[in-house]
Amino acid sequence: MLLDMGSHTSRTKCFPRLGDVCPDLVEDVVTLLREASPGDPIADSIADLPFHGVRRGYVLTAPEGAPTPSVMELERGDEAVFLVGIDPSHSVVTWVDVLDGRDLPSR
Repeated sequence: MLLDMGSHTSRTKCFPRLGDVCPDLVEDVVTLLREASPGDPIADSIADLPFHGVRRGYVLTAPEGAPTPSVMELERGDEAVFLVGIDPSHSVVTWVDVLDGRDLPSR
């Protein structure tokens, strides 16, 4: 049986970790997630998520268009700082909408 490994590897792409690309963003999101939902394991996984780039002001941690049925608003005081998209399993962040005006990495 002959396998076309070239086509397989061309579709596979390694993405850098979100924690390596956006360490300050990860630190802030993790802190606010832990305040909003103590004990929620999502906060522990943020740094290791793949960075899929920035599209329309969203930091993507999953391919653009990934299902995101839940959105969590993270606040600092009375101000919304981030909106966080959560996948259907309610265990993985798929995107972060940064509302505090910080500069986002370009890619």
